[in-house]
Amino acid sequence: MRTIFILLLLAATNVHGQTKKYTAEYNKGYRGGFIKGQTSRDNALEFAVIGDFGRGGEYFQKDVAATLAQAVTGINASFIVATGDNIYPDGVASTQDPLWRLSFEDVFYQYPLHRAWYAVLGNHDYHGNPQAQVDYSKVSQRWHMPARYYAFKRKIAGSNEALFVFLDTNPLDREAYTSPYGKELQAQDSARQLRWLEETLSDTSSNLRWKIVIGHHPCYTAGNRALNTPYIRYALEPLLEKYKVDIYISGHEHHLQYLHPKGKHTRHFISGAGSEANEQLQPRGAYDFFAPIQGFMTFSLMADNVCVQAISRKGEILHTINFNK
Repeated sequence: MRTIFILLLLAATNVHGQTKKYTAEYNKGYRGGFIKGQTSRDNALEFAVIGDFGRGGEYFQKDVAATLAQAVTGINASFIVATGDNIYPDGVASTQDPLWRLSFEDVFYQYPLHRAWYAVLGNHDYHGNPQAQVDYSKVSQRWHMPARYYAFKRKIAGSNEALFVFLDTNPLDREAYTSPYGKELQAQDSARQLRWLEETLSDTSSNLRWKIVIGHHPCYTAGNRALNTPYIRYALEPLLEKYKVDIYISGHEHHLQYLHPKGKHTRHFISGAGSEANEQLQPRGAYDFFAPIQGFMTFSLMADNVCVQAISRKGEILHTINFNK
């Protein structure tokens, strides 16, 4: 009898241990609230952004994944954005490459992360077979990369919409043409992509409230590449400013960063800390917020306001940014 009582007690303790984190979610109507200080707003379009993550679970990638699962539950994220360098060190060879499981499927396995991921290609993805990452969209229900660059709109509330534009910034990086994957870049038509970008951004729909562009390479960085020639800025910023793009999101640099350059319309975010990060890194350029620690960002869009939160792998709210239309 004593043995049965102990077993029942252990079972009850185990159940409590598995469910106590979800109490806040139940109290909010299955919407979460696990990360202290995380902001979630009714009638907002909310999503998470993570980049430079695919390291087979190493470099705190598993910790980031567990925290990301909590965050997307807390905001009931509509989708997740991946800013490139999805699989290290050399991308994938095919849609059946074991690295898909090692660095993506078996790391981001938590139930809350089984929602749409919209991805772009990073420079490390070009080391392998970049087309395989496009084609993986036909294999995975959650991986979405219908082309090397693409766009879609999402409703916010009522008839209001946000435009999301996903770029392949690799062909815009002049230095990359001397790399081992230079011939792959030469096969791309960078001028055609820029013409497509201008046509896409020229949308004058009256219900379009926000224009958001996503690419792997940042236009502005205070990280390791701060002193490099900013080829991506030269290529993109004229169009970002001409068409009043509200937000440019990138990865490439392994930290979290926000900068609103003086006199510019576009606000720049870097979320490239999905695995490797140097917590001793000191900023080398201008920034409004800078955190060299593994983590990601969440975005909450309303018709006239955006709330962005940078969250560490430990579940700490590092910084909150609010701005109006």
